[in-house]
Amino acid sequence: MHLDILELKELLLVTQAHLRVLEQLEAERIAKETGQPLQVIEQRIQRLAEEILDIVREENS
Repeated sequence: MHLDILELKELLLVTQAHLRVLEQLEAERIAKETGQPLQVIEQRIQRLAEEILDIVREENS
């Protein structure tokens, strides 16, 4: 069972890395299309992610 937990942790890390890559690519695309600074788009994405995380945590409590 210990090995299963380690495998799950590794899968989670890989998934998080992939999501960050997708997030960055999307931020770059939006910045290019809108002409807004990349940093502004990245900050907005981060705020939205935090808001959604708060909602999910509340729903699951």
